[in-house]
Amino acid sequence: MIVALLFACRGKGAHSAESRPAPAAVPPRSETAAPEPALDETGPSLDLLASRALWHIHRAGLVIPFASEGFRKYSQEYTNPWRGIATIEDRAGRTLGTTSATLRFPWDGEPGAATVVVRLHGGSAGKKLSVRLNGRPVGNAKLESGWQQTTLALPAQVLVKGENTLALGTGKKGAIFHSIEITPGEVPPGLGEPWPADSPVAKVQAAGQEREALTGFARLRMPVEIPQDGWLVVDTTVLAGTARVQISVAPEGQPPRLLLDEKQAAGAPRPRRLSLAEFSGKLVALELSVREGNPSDVAWFSPRILLPKVAVRPRPEPAKNFIMLVADALRADKLPMYADSRVRAPNIAKAAAAAGVAFTSTQAASPSSPPSHASIQSGCMPRSHGILGDKSKVNPGAPMVSAILAKAGIATDFVGDASFAMNRLQPVSTWTEFHQPNKEGKGGDCAAVVKQILAFADKQAGKRFFVSAVAFEAHTPYIYHQGTTEHYYDGPFDDAIGKHPDGVILTAIVGGRLKMTPERWGQLKGLYDGEVEHLDECFGALGEGLASRGLASNTPLFLLADHGEGFLEHGSMGHAYGQYAELTNVPLVLFAPGLGHGQKIPTVVSHTDVVPTILDLMGVPPDARVQGESLLPMILREGPWLPRVEPSEYGRSYSLRARSLHYIVDYGGKESLFDTAADPAEKSEIKDKRPLALRYFRDLAGIYLAHRAKWHTATWGTLNNHRAGFAAATGE
Repeated sequence: MIVALLFACRGKGAHSAESRPAPAAVPPRSETAAPEPALDETGPSLDLLASRALWHIHRAGLVIPFASEGFRKYSQEYTNPWRGIATIEDRAGRTLGTTSATLRFPWDGEPGAATVVVRLHGGSAGKKLSVRLNGRPVGNAKLESGWQQTTLALPAQVLVKGENTLALGTGKKGAIFHSIEITPGEVPPGLGEPWPADSPVAKVQAAGQEREALTGFARLRMPVEIPQDGWLVVDTTVLAGTARVQISVAPEGQPPRLLLDEKQAAGAPRPRRLSLAEFSGKLVALELSVREGNPSDVAWFSPRILLPKVAVRPRPEPAKNFIMLVADALRADKLPMYADSRVRAPNIAKAAAAAGVAFTSTQAASPSSPPSHASIQSGCMPRSHGILGDKSKVNPGAPMVSAILAKAGIATDFVGDASFAMNRLQPVSTWTEFHQPNKEGKGGDCAAVVKQILAFADKQAGKRFFVSAVAFEAHTPYIYHQGTTEHYYDGPFDDAIGKHPDGVILTAIVGGRLKMTPERWGQLKGLYDGEVEHLDECFGALGEGLASRGLASNTPLFLLADHGEGFLEHGSMGHAYGQYAELTNVPLVLFAPGLGHGQKIPTVVSHTDVVPTILDLMGVPPDARVQGESLLPMILREGPWLPRVEPSEYGRSYSLRARSLHYIVDYGGKESLFDTAADPAEKSEIKDKRPLALRYFRDLAGIYLAHRAKWHTATWGTLNNHRAGFAAATGE
């Protein structure tokens, strides 16, 4: 557990040294302990000011503000009970649109007696506030029609260290909540006025200039993934009097480590440059605090986490053509760039070493084909393009890469037999040609797909083209390929599995109607692996075909999967049964001569990033409706990137993937958390063992659920690293 740095308010905000314990006895590090490299001021940064909604804010205790996006961290209900923000008599709050709601919040203090202060507007007379904490009744209060403050005492042991659940009830709709504050012990004097600000960001006058800063709260705490060799950069300013400012970092399960502990008098901002190298790759609790003095007299200007400056290769000339090849149901761990696989894929491996960029942490937009293919084609998540499940239809306004490129004068072709997913996209697509080889009598093998791709290229006679193709390898039925399948299973072939097992057989296995023996498992998995090697043969034929036509050097290619495939790792087979790694951690490799050179990028990326990357590489202006972001800047930077968290969704289920953690909420709302670095197969659930990690994802899940349909990475940032566009769009 994280050791607490507790504060207690006195008067107008002064804080005594006795009001809370000091951090664990770890010697403070000098801010100059590590030599400072040249930092990349214009490159990728974690903007801690723009990410204002991710700070947990404290006065005497934890403040939950309702009239700001920071409130989202505490509400992860699938059906959102909260409505818009109402401003009455110069105070703002959020309206409860139902009669009850549930909030979940972290507590890093001890489980002693505490107090809950609820500030709200009754809306109309006759309402009654009821509060339960962790399932136990806390108290009831009659509500007046105006603004009011209700104080409820918490007996010892009700509030627990870690995650807590607060249930609110009002009997009738329409109460407007301003804030809730949970404080240790009894309510400190002076807590009633002023009521806390909605946001930790305010405009501050310093050195004759008005600037936005973090200010007004005694503690600001945020779970943060620290990038490799990151540096915390912030200017601290005391506006009046003297204050003691602290910066600490607490890795999971460890005491806080003080990076800065200094008394500072009023005056010019002091630049702080603090190395975070020892925390590289770790999830930590970052805390900015005012230990002595008035928090409103302390301003934290331009807080960011920066990376060292590295070489950035020049942008390539726009690609003339582009090919996107989606292998249906291809597991990432079958390709040599992702795992030590038994599958032979010499053509893919050779091309990747010569001109490939493998993204080793790619989150599928969905574990099922229709929503996933729609995301691959549009650069949008299912809640945006409209295909949430297997029966949904595409939204009329959804952008499609074919339409964007066609508008730019580029010929487009779709090739593949994924009619279940692709036919529903045709109303919003613009294809010069649309081919389904199997339906056209040319066979369902990937060889027919390659033949059609090359035929379309020949038709263009030197003009620009884009081809989107789907190879049905390695989707069911898993087809036997003579001379290839034997590399993985050389017989005898049991008729119960056969040489082309389909979904009916997979269902029979899951239901126990088909009893599996080691030999039958060997046959089934051998057929699947043979499909992957056959795909590699088709990939090789495509490469040779492009080279023979003089197109290899100016035709980049994306190889990816729409989702993976399960073999009873989590009780089912095939796909669309959950959000687990075997389904949502998919391969994504860009083959681009002169750009790729065998590198592997571990930063988490998404299906939604594919379309903007294609547009960027082809020199076509981005479409504002696309939710993803071009990966080209990440490729060009010869050094680490910032941590990203990316979602997947399917119906009511969703998951959030970080580089070494995966958070899943299933169809029934059950949460799971996995450490994918230590447990890549996601066999051991760790939700109750990793409270900081659970809080990290709950914070991001609240933001995601509220804004997933409109999220725009290029201007809003990622879920864990907001840009100024997010605050502007949400009115922060």
